[in-house]
Amino acid sequence: MPTAAIVSLLLADARLPAGGFAHSAGLEPALLGGMPPHAVPAYLRARVRTTALTDAAVAVVARHVLHQGAGSAASVERAWAARTPSPAMRAASRDLGRGLLRLARRLWPASAALAALGDDPAPPRPLVLGAIAAETGIDAATLVRVSVYDDVACAVAALLKLEPGDPAAGVSLTLDACATVEEEIDRIAALTAPDQIPAESAPQAEAWAEDHALTDRRLFRA
Repeated sequence: MPTAAIVSLLLADARLPAGGFAHSAGLEPALLGGMPPHAVPAYLRARVRTTALTDAAVAVVARHVLHQGAGSAASVERAWAARTPSPAMRAASRDLGRGLLRLARRLWPASAALAALGDDPAPPRPLVLGAIAAETGIDAATLVRVSVYDDVACAVAALLKLEPGDPAAGVSLTLDACATVEEEIDRIAALTAPDQIPAESAPQAEAWAEDHALTDRRLFRA
């Protein structure tokens, strides 16, 4: 079994074959919806404090539930769905979850935590992340950082295709956005129950996601 630290690095690696390259973490919908490119830094900071933070909380609670046997994966999934009102955003998360689950079950075929996700072929991404953390011993604080980083890095990678620029600037964007959520790490890492998951709303991003799902003029699925 690889160490939890190595698994964390694996999950944060853009080369992970889990489908993230097909998603822009809502950035393409935002740009197509009229957000100017100069607003990308503000978008990323808002993203990490709303959608990304809620997903990280779902992953943390899923980790606890699946590791301690203190509830069911279904209860965590219901909490996630209630806090993700956009059908397009739910579909995007399930697309990512499907790819990540396929990879995880290949790496850890005997995992009880992954088996506890049931027969759903496409659970949401944060639920699968939580199951992987439960299986491999990733601590809650590291899981929050990995979940948020992966979301931001996905958006920044997409930015280089949507608005080509200096890749070094993208690195700065990633670091700056992730730093804005650092003060929330301990609070989110301490969550243990589905009803504790914060519902951080992003109505404009949800509207952009719904419009994006209807267009055929796009590079990314979400």
